[in-house]
Amino acid sequence: MTSLNLTQTIIGYEEKLARLIEQMAEQIVIGARARVYRGLKNPKGSSPLAQSLRAEKLPEGGMRIITDKPYARYVEFGTIRQPARPFLTPATEEVKVTFSGLI
Repeated sequence: MTSLNLTQTIIGYEEKLARLIEQMAEQIVIGARARVYRGLKNPKGSSPLAQSLRAEKLPEGGMRIITDKPYARYVEFGTIRQPARPFLTPATEEVKVTFSGLI
């Protein structure tokens, strides 16, 4: 294999890996939103928290799941007065198991 072919192969794998990471992040967002909606007292209600969840590309090539709702951590981890209602951690674990066979 020539140096040019090897470089093209590496670039191809990097692009595939980047797409896979993006897909994983989107699946985490979908799963986390579903968990937030399932936890609502009114099943037909709206959720600003669920709507605010999104995947964002990092400059170095990774992804992260973010929200602009500061209370998200209290929902995820609970407080002294409110039990935890995890939505992000279980969604991440679910996707990790699903995609582990692909990597």
